[in-house]
Amino acid sequence: MTSPQSPLPYAPVVLKLLRGVMYSDDPHWERLQSYLTPIKDYFGKIGLQVQHYETEGFAYLDQPDPEPDDPTEPLPRLIVRRQLSFKVTMLCVLLREQLRLFDASDATGRLVVDAEKLRDLIQPYLPAGNNEEKFRREVDGLIKQAIDLGFLKRLSGQHENYEVRAILKAKIDADMLERLKQKLEADANPTPLPES
Repeated sequence: MTSPQSPLPYAPVVLKLLRGVMYSDDPHWERLQSYLTPIKDYFGKIGLQVQHYETEGFAYLDQPDPEPDDPTEPLPRLIVRRQLSFKVTMLCVLLREQLRLFDASDATGRLVVDAEKLRDLIQPYLPAGNNEEKFRREVDGLIKQAIDLGFLKRLSGQHENYEVRAILKAKIDADMLERLKQKLEADANPTPLPES
């Protein structure tokens, strides 16, 4: 019977990255910085890339699409791509814009928004009409989906306060943000039909 091998010194980081985004408040963040090259090499051997944003304080795994003319057999997908609904995309764009404004203000720390602020942001795109309760339930559902996707984090002991996670900066860059904002504005304010 063979004795078990000792785990690699950066094994905790590998396992954390396989579970999702890793942030700078993680106890193993410094180990990621110390072993970044061997960790990238480790994942590179199985077709994954470590996307590392040291100044922003997060890292995650990415699985690039194979090149069209690559003769090798494509690897099974580990990193699942999700198609977001229009309403979830809308919330992500609004949150990303809040991050952009937060960064431009030279504020320090993390961006925290409350549920009322989120409802105010969404309201122009989801008019409440005469049913305020239905609107609140819909916004609460969108907030829950953003939490599940890792874009919002409910603050401990503060049911209505949420941290906007920096991973949104990697998922929606500045160019994409502008394109999506223009599309949102067009969808929220459709061009009226000409009068006959």
